[in-house]
This record gives sequence, structure tokens and C-alpha cells, in this order.
Amino acid sequence: MSRISLATLFSGIGAPEFAAREVFSGAKTIFACEIDKFARQSYLANHDAPLAFYENVCDLDAKAYAGQIDILIGGSPCQDFSIAGQRAGEDGERGNLIWQFYRVVSEARPKVFIYENVKGFLSINGGKKYERFLEVLRGLGYHCHAEILNTKDYGIPQNRERLYIVGFLDAREYHAFSLAPKTGCGRLADFLDASVEEKYFLSDRALAYFRSKHSKFNGAFRPKDANANIANTLATNQGHCRTDTFIKVVGELDIPTFKRARQIYDTDGVSPTLLTAKNNQETPKVIQRSRGFNKGAEFELCLTISSNSFEQNNLLKSERIRKLTPGECLRLQGFPENFEIVVSDTQAYKQAGNAMSVNVVKMILERIKLTKNKEFRLVG
Repeated sequence: MSRISLATLFSGIGAPEFAAREVFSGAKTIFACEIDKFARQSYLANHDAPLAFYENVCDLDAKAYAGQIDILIGGSPCQDFSIAGQRAGEDGERGNLIWQFYRVVSEARPKVFIYENVKGFLSINGGKKYERFLEVLRGLGYHCHAEILNTKDYGIPQNRERLYIVGFLDAREYHAFSLAPKTGCGRLADFLDASVEEKYFLSDRALAYFRSKHSKFNGAFRPKDANANIANTLATNQGHCRTDTFIKVVGELDIPTFKRARQIYDTDGVSPTLLTAKNNQETPKVIQRSRGFNKGAEFELCLTISSNSFEQNNLLKSERIRKLTPGECLRLQGFPENFEIVVSDTQAYKQAGNAMSVNVVKMILERIKLTKNKEFRLVG
């Protein structure tokens, strides 16, 4: 199974398309569907145009594709199922789109479908809405595997739990299917840029705004601390949500070298990506005054600098806090380094936050490929 026909709904910036290209040597996108004009712009900048590109799923006559789709992938907009949202469920305007996904499946009859949504979908009305959705999909003849999967379990340090439903028309393939073992992930630090533009650092005025607990700011301001190895779930709108991921740069050395080497970073989870240094001076460091069992020395990025060390170390200037860049957000969703950003930062943040995690979709497609290739065998 090297060549497949793919179709995507609520396609966004094409996370399934990226995943499919990594798994299958030939993946032809029969149709995609995305209503947001900026997401469509990003999609077309990073993928070949699908044979058909629909804007509104309600206008998609899927009967024309009956029997032509190997794998259909989609995740209807999740705001109405989110714990942070209004919990309107399927009665919400966006929640109704789950039934458009059902309609397309019923009309196109793909061999396999993958459906994604937030974990909160499971608890709407005590779980009855989810049970009903699963029941009608099974009523179409699909054998469904449902699981909560976390991005951090498959190589990317972002704590992002999502529901995935994988449906098979072929019962043998369903019974042969299984998810890959969890692989864990690296450090958040390894996904950060070594050098970041000044515009991503918060000004003193911005910090004061956040800390004032303004009515528009939902929750206390909590930049990632030294013990955090994994990013929060990426939000669709950066700035006023407790799920925003901010990086804390704890100071700067007053030494004559370039900016990256001068900055002092909170360690472990929030440090710059380490590059090969030409000499000792260029290696990022923390510097601590002697206290307790610490004799005082220069250290590589491995220790937590306490608040006391800030006060005692006269080489440190004021702490700085920055938000993740759009490129870092895309990286934390598994998108490749060559992803072309053709929209504003505001739109790029939204697109990254709305996207499926490429690494998770890739894992599912790899397991489907094994099943299709009959590399799994039924027992008995």
C-alpha cells in the first residue's frame, strides 16, 4: 500500500497531507475542504492543489466520490466541545459540523476514516453525545477504534490530548489494527529557536498588563518554569488565555559577545536550542554566586537559577519573558522546518493551534499501512 487516495475535511493547513507524504510514497489528495481563507492560503503555499478544494463542507456532494477514497481524515472545529468553551456540544453551530463529517462518510464510503476532536467531546451530556456519534458511524458499517492520544507521547513535547476515532470498513483490518507504543518526547528546549526577534519579547508594559489580572486576561501569568519539559496545549489565539506558552529568559550577562551567548535561560524545559559552539565563550551558561553546597562557578545549561542567585549575581540584568514564535508553534505541532508561513503572526498562531499534530496522524497512518500490507496477523 504505497499509493493512496486521500481526502480531508476541515483541512486547515494540511497536517494530514504532511503526515501522508511521510508515510506513503504516493498520496493523491482527491479533495480538501477549508472555509477559512487564510488557512486555504497556507495550505496552497505548502501543498499541491487537491483535485477539488471546497470551501464550505455543507456544499460538498460526497456521493460523487463514492468508492474513490482510501482514507478520509478530518477534525470538525472543536470550540463547542472544549472544556474552556461554552460546552454547547452538538447543538452549537460548530458542533453541528460533526454531522457533516458523518454525512460525508456515509456518502463517500471511504475504506478508512480518521476523526479528531478535543477530549471534552467525551463528556458532553455525560458522554451520551459521543456514544451517539460512535453508534451512527458503526451503523454505517464501520468498525471503530477510539483512543485519547497525547502529542507528547509520540516525540513532540506538547501536552495536547485529543480524541481520535479510526474507522474501518474491513473488519479484518480493524482487528489487525493497533496503535504504536508510546515513544516519549524530547525537551521543549530542543524545539526552540536559538535567536528570536525582539518583537516576541514582552515589554514592561505588557508584563504589567498581564500581572494586573485585567478582565480580558484569563488567569494568572505563568511563564514556563525550570521544571517544565513539555509545552502547554497550543491555543488558537495567543495573549489572553492561561494555555499560552511563554518562555522565561531569566537574564543577560554583561560580557562582550553576541546576544545568544549573553542571555541566561531558565534550564531544562526552557532553554535555547544548543548549537555547536566554536569556543567556550559562545556556549550558553548560567553563573551562580556561592551559597550552601554550591561553591560558585560557571555551569552549562543544567541548573535552576534561584531567585536568590538573581539578586546576588550582579552580572544579571532584568528577567525577560517572550512568547513562542509562530515557527516554534508549528514545530511543536510536528510541521516540517520548511513550512512556508505566508500569513500574519496572528493567523499563523491560530492555524497552529487549530491543526492536528502531524506526528500523531503520522503514527496512525503508519499503523494503517501495516494493517493494509497484512503485516499484522489475526490470532487464531
